[in-house]
Amino acid sequence: MPSLLIADDSPVKTQLLRSILKKTSWQIPVLVASSTEQAMSLIDEHRDISFAFVDYYIPSENGPAIIGYLKTEHPKCRIALVSSSDNTENRAEAQEKGAEAFICTSWAPDRTEKALLDLIKSWREDARAQ
Repeated sequence: MPSLLIADDSPVKTQLLRSILKKTSWQIPVLVASSTEQAMSLIDEHRDISFAFVDYYIPSENGPAIIGYLKTEHPKCRIALVSSSDNTENRAEAQEKGAEAFICTSWAPDRTEKALLDLIKSWREDARAQ
């Protein structure tokens, strides 16, 4: 069964992501890391990570380091950079490492929620098709 990784050091954002996932009724195991080291350890331990929400600013490296490692270990993993900073350079760096989507949590709350719900819906449909 596929699992989803949330790599973010903000408990508030982690809870936001979990609550939006709950709204979709998608029964997927969720792994949570609050640092680069924790994320990489989970990536090594869990061979079934198929989806990930990764923050740009996470201790001790940055989100693109996690994204690059995740893509190396799980090439088919679907990854979104979910950050409070709407920074073009950060977004480009994450895409270069393998993120397919960007969602800014400082957008209007309804826009952020809709973007997350739409992304989760497309990921869920892809998971069913596999």
